[in-house]
Amino acid sequence: MYCKPKVNNGSVVIYYGVDGIMRFPTGVKISKDKDRQNKFKEWDSKKNMVSSDVENATKMNKVITDWLTKANDIVSRYLIDGVKITARELEKELTDIREGKIKVRSELFMDNYKEFMERKRIQLVERDSKSDISFSTYGTFQSTIDDFEAENGVVLKVSDVTNNDWLEVFHTWLTKTRPKEVLLKNGETYKFKTLGKLKSASIDKRFEVLTGFFSFLKEKELLKDDNFLKSYKRTEINVTTKIKTTLSINEIHTLYAHNFEDETKEKVKLIFLFSCLTGFRWKDIEDFKKNFISDFKGRKVYSYVASKTKKKLNKVAKIPLSDLAITILEKLDYKLKLYSNGYTNLVLHDLLKESNLFGELTLAEDSETGRQLKRYELLSMHRGRDTFITNLINTVPLHELMSYTSHEKLSTLQKYIDYTRDINPEYVTIFDKNG
Repeated sequence: MYCKPKVNNGSVVIYYGVDGIMRFPTGVKISKDKDRQNKFKEWDSKKNMVSSDVENATKMNKVITDWLTKANDIVSRYLIDGVKITARELEKELTDIREGKIKVRSELFMDNYKEFMERKRIQLVERDSKSDISFSTYGTFQSTIDDFEAENGVVLKVSDVTNNDWLEVFHTWLTKTRPKEVLLKNGETYKFKTLGKLKSASIDKRFEVLTGFFSFLKEKELLKDDNFLKSYKRTEINVTTKIKTTLSINEIHTLYAHNFEDETKEKVKLIFLFSCLTGFRWKDIEDFKKNFISDFKGRKVYSYVASKTKKKLNKVAKIPLSDLAITILEKLDYKLKLYSNGYTNLVLHDLLKESNLFGELTLAEDSETGRQLKRYELLSMHRGRDTFITNLINTVPLHELMSYTSHEKLSTLQKYIDYTRDINPEYVTIFDKNG
């Protein structure tokens, strides 16, 4: 980042300080009021943006980001040729853009990616939208490209990366270990931000970000077709199915019958089992409310909007509660929010190990040592949701089960299934019946 936004007497400007000082006005103005630290009340000095609680902050920050991107694009264009543009020259070019005399269109990968990432920041952070990819993943990808450019001594252009050859080079590079640092051409030492040696699941995440970015490039008309990327992902990136484990119905009842002397362990056991009986995510456990339970056709039903999809789908999930689920709620006095997620999982691992019910080895390995993991080491609160879905998938009609879990897509539901379960050979006996 060569330029940065600053507040100059209530006016937000783009600041640049090479061979002079430029304070280019963005047209965004905030209140001149300051706090006790003499900082502008409506300016987030840590994030260099208008504070999110200011009216129209999103639009204002979009204007600021647009000018910041334009300014950095110009500086980058000059640096490719080994020239540092002066503050006066940069101000003139930005003024020409404002007056419509010229248009800046950067070909640099990173300039366009930063613009793309800012869009994602607004979507995922300011608007609190839900996505399969967290905003931190986009930041990690930026660090990955920084490392790639440093290690390979290049400044990537869009045209450099939009082909199969680069995808293969990038893919291979992701699998290799990063050094701690490298000496750049200008004599400076660059310290790497990522470790490298990524496994297929992590590589898949990087390519998911790349897919979204390429769509952004198509929108900007910097890329005509991204089918080559989709084809490469489909044929070259094979994500190994994550080995997971779940509790069978018998194991749920066996664990329920196993009493722990420690009160905390007993309560955590009950919370975990309730998740196994309802498919609750952790946030849904925290948000549980007794008054959401109602009677329906002779059974208690819990109706709620899943926290994860509340702002995206707002779909109501309706879960019939088993007798055991009701018994657990009564034992917990209908209070599920007792401990933090991290602490609950720590206690859960301890009690599962202590129970001696889940000590068998699995095919999963420790990523560092290669040691085979035992079942209790794979179990966590989220495996309760997997347990619920896996135990019902072969007996409950799919549309009914998706009403329980609030899933919109069958493909999403299938991600929760424990495929290590033994097959049931009795299913094929249906073919033995005549009429």
